[in-house]
Amino acid sequence: MTLDPPTLLFALLLGFLLLALELGFAQRALARQVELRTWAVGTWLLLGGFVLFALRPLLPPGPAVFSANALILGGLVAYLRALHRFVLDAPLPRWVWALLGVALLVLLAMLPWPLHQRSSVISLVYAGLVLPSVVLIVRRGWRAERSLRTVAVTMSVACAALLLRALHAWQNPEQYGEILQPSFGQGLTFLVCFVAVLGAGFGFVLSSFQRLAQQMERLATHDGLTGCINRSGFDALLEHALQHARRRGAPLALVLLDIDHFKSVNDGHGHRAGDAVLAGTADAVRSRLRKSDVFGRVGGEEFALLLPDTDAAGALRLAEQVRAVVAQHRFALAGGGELRVTLSGGIAVVAAGQTDATDAPDADRLYRSADERLYRAKRLGRDRIEAPPAGAAADAAQALQDPHASHAPSPPIAPIAPIAPIAPIAPIAPIAPIAPIAPIAPIAAAPADTGFTPRAAAPGGLQQAG
Repeated sequence: MTLDPPTLLFALLLGFLLLALELGFAQRALARQVELRTWAVGTWLLLGGFVLFALRPLLPPGPAVFSANALILGGLVAYLRALHRFVLDAPLPRWVWALLGVALLVLLAMLPWPLHQRSSVISLVYAGLVLPSVVLIVRRGWRAERSLRTVAVTMSVACAALLLRALHAWQNPEQYGEILQPSFGQGLTFLVCFVAVLGAGFGFVLSSFQRLAQQMERLATHDGLTGCINRSGFDALLEHALQHARRRGAPLALVLLDIDHFKSVNDGHGHRAGDAVLAGTADAVRSRLRKSDVFGRVGGEEFALLLPDTDAAGALRLAEQVRAVVAQHRFALAGGGELRVTLSGGIAVVAAGQTDATDAPDADRLYRSADERLYRAKRLGRDRIEAPPAGAAADAAQALQDPHASHAPSPPIAPIAPIAPIAPIAPIAPIAPIAPIAPIAPIAAAPADTGFTPRAAAPGGLQQAG
């Protein structure tokens, strides 16, 4: 079975041309990523080298061989440079450029050699430039974007194929009489090597877009000035932490911190100084936190700490450390001089064992409680931390966690004095009977005749007065 090198070379040309076009379109979306442009340059260099190999019968042998291999070497170095920028955000080490110079000199010296020897040595040189990419990703970039691992795997395959090609060319010189000689061993190693490099290119493009998605997600959830989680992201994490604490019966503390007299910093020194104070304060606070702690910026100069598995005493201890480190920090001003600021803080705690959603505070109640203590610290003179009573919180937590646990005897409750008996109500005096109503006197009879007869009643009726 033989593989036709011209056909393989034509397929590789199409593959790298497609990759170069894809990189060109990707650069429009990722214009700021220098490493993607560098990878695109490497792809065009490899494509140019393959074109020279394909045109070798039409070109002078010496210049064509040297130029084609030099372009491929330059492309591999460009890939390594792009990976250094992507993984370490650092320039390429000088020893790589020195290795490239040595490789070009060796290539120039090998031009008179037979093809099988030249193929063996140049394959080793290629492998020497591919291997650092694999080591870099495995050691420093394996936990970065997952798609970057495909670059390491495909580069490893390419390196193995190059080493196999070097061994095969040295042991089978008859199959390397010409660069385009039909040969299964030469064709297979050539195909596997550069198809793997082609796959690494697509993996690198995918890694670049994955990093862009992560950066956009970070911009949506983090504050650009301080690097803290923003208010919306912090609120979501607080809700999640509350649910987690309720399920586990673990304590949870919320600490609100506010920079004292921050308005005077902006008014007296300018907003650039205010931004420097905000960023420096965030760095100082972050230096005292655990990996499990959540640090957010929830207002202009207001920060918040979410402390899992932390009771009131632990939260107060950490908050005091944070307050002290910020008070000792010196903020350099752009025009010279230094500035110091202080913090005030308020703490709210979900006690251990508060698993009942009706009993444990929700996010709003926790915020209000911490905010009230923060402003109490402001009223009491600033540069201080106000926390809930640690003893009361601990007792409540212990009672909720195990109501049958043994406790130290509590002081006896004083007995309640007996209530004095109520004096009996005096009986109500009987109501006197109502006196009977006196009978109505009968109407008196008409009086007896006295001899006086009124004129009107005289016999004969009424008479007109004379």
